[in-house]
Amino acid sequence: MNKELRNIAGTFLIDATAAFLNGAGLASGENKNVVLPKTFWEQVGARKEEVPYVSAQSWRRWLRNTANEENDWPPSELRSIKKSEKESTSKIATELNPITFPEDDIFGYMRSGSNSEESVQRTTAIKTSILKGIRGKRTINTDEGFVHLKEGTPLPYTTKFYSSHLEGFFVLEYYRLGLYDNLSSRVELASEILKEHRSELEETELDKKFKRYTLKDASKVRKERAAGLLKAVAHLRGGAKQAAFSADVSPKVLILSGLTTANPIFNDLFEAEGAKPHLKLETLQQIVSDYQDRIITPVYIGVRRGYLANEAEILNLSQQKNSIFYFDSPIGVVNHFIEDHLKVE
Repeated sequence: MNKELRNIAGTFLIDATAAFLNGAGLASGENKNVVLPKTFWEQVGARKEEVPYVSAQSWRRWLRNTANEENDWPPSELRSIKKSEKESTSKIATELNPITFPEDDIFGYMRSGSNSEESVQRTTAIKTSILKGIRGKRTINTDEGFVHLKEGTPLPYTTKFYSSHLEGFFVLEYYRLGLYDNLSSRVELASEILKEHRSELEETELDKKFKRYTLKDASKVRKERAAGLLKAVAHLRGGAKQAAFSADVSPKVLILSGLTTANPIFNDLFEAEGAKPHLKLETLQQIVSDYQDRIITPVYIGVRRGYLANEAEILNLSQQKNSIFYFDSPIGVVNHFIEDHLKVE
């Protein structure tokens, strides 16, 4: 396992029992007082099943906020950069500065230019799925409530919520952190940012016109930012309606490994058996076998004790001689991954 670490892939499971983490607005027609969570329909055998989910946009915001808070990173605030004739916002952007703001380096940014302003775009270095309810445990429930008035009859309202385990997966393109390309098709570093931070960058010509800029301390910055992001995944917090449907969204299961490929290989790994989910070990072992030439670290499996139905099997697998699997808690595996692969010398 001496190949270069280029990507970090992972999957995780959130316990969303009696939760409402991402809203879809009000129902229409006669049910206009019904507040709905985000769901979609999936064919399961001969029937259709309503599946709760959290959008990628939503939980990525949780992750951005958690990463900034956990690591004391300065937030790259989204702000208005152009207004219409009626003074309403027509263009928005963050700081567009991946050198000072780790958030911009990891999650990317975009500014659509005009005749007097260049366009700038950095695609996100972390690719993410939605958080989707796993099969065998996704129940939609209804909470009936009333607003009691000083005068008149109470006003009824209804909130739909769900009980589920939500699975998500991600891949961090680790090699891209601290590295920025200014090409004809895409400029990642704005001219004003380049001018301000020129002394911190090494310049390489990709050809006669296009340049690559790399932070002089890129190796150190890359490790620090990747470690900070993984720490945020392990301590993830956020979600809608926390006052009425409070939920701990930090992962109860977290699997991650370092790869040479950017494939999000760890996905669709969970099903529910009664009240508890279980990890599809045969599927995981097949993935590891298929990608063994591209997996360059141990496969770290973090589990909150008592959460998975087949926890004993996972522990036994990790204890076999020369096992590629390492077992601990979700926070424990992140700490070990950082110590083993992202430690700044």
